[in-house]
Amino acid sequence: MSFQHFHPAFQDILGPNPEIKPHLENTTYPFAHEAGVYIASKDQLFITSNRFPTKDGEQNIQISKVQLDKNDKTICIQEEIHPDIPMANGGVNYQDGVLFCSQGTHDRPSSLIYMETDAPYKCTTIIDSFYGRQFNSLNDVVINSDGSIWFTDPIYGFKQGFRPTPQLPAQVYRYDPSTKSIRVVADSFGRPNGICFSPDEKTVYITDTDAVQGDGTVDFYRPATV
Repeated sequence: MSFQHFHPAFQDILGPNPEIKPHLENTTYPFAHEAGVYIASKDQLFITSNRFPTKDGEQNIQISKVQLDKNDKTICIQEEIHPDIPMANGGVNYQDGVLFCSQGTHDRPSSLIYMETDAPYKCTTIIDSFYGRQFNSLNDVVINSDGSIWFTDPIYGFKQGFRPTPQLPAQVYRYDPSTKSIRVVADSFGRPNGICFSPDEKTVYITDTDAVQGDGTVDFYRPATV
């Protein structure tokens, strides 16, 4: 395994001889796909699976809570949890819990949902539309130090068959919880996906994974950029 870095600070994090070692594996379904939200106070990691079919043929995404142990690196226990977050994807630390992107379904709108980290994992919808129009399928989210929430909205849910026809372009949004105002901050993407800020928050990095199609194939004529 080799690592490519574009900033010396990343090399400082990796050290001279970095290794990747699997700590948890599940061969029954693709359990570790996105989110990866670490709760330091509890040494817990929340992850979302990739899509997989249920017994009745419906598409499903499973959220898991992984209990870690700072003192024993061999301890890594997966617990499947079932909060009311339809087709969860990306997530981020928020207040004392996790803010998930819910991609939604044909019957449920795509939304940002806050989840408490203890059972019964109470959920609260933060926002589920842009001035009355449903989001497409919210994908990833990040929090700015000013408290605003920035998130991406590609059309993967429609392309993968679990969301209705899009009502909005593929855009990036900024939501201010204190004023409940929302605005588009970036557009002209194929499929805006991952999002994060630079350390000084003067730059926001957004991946455009337009090359990756809904069925998982790759169209090399489409963008695959940051």
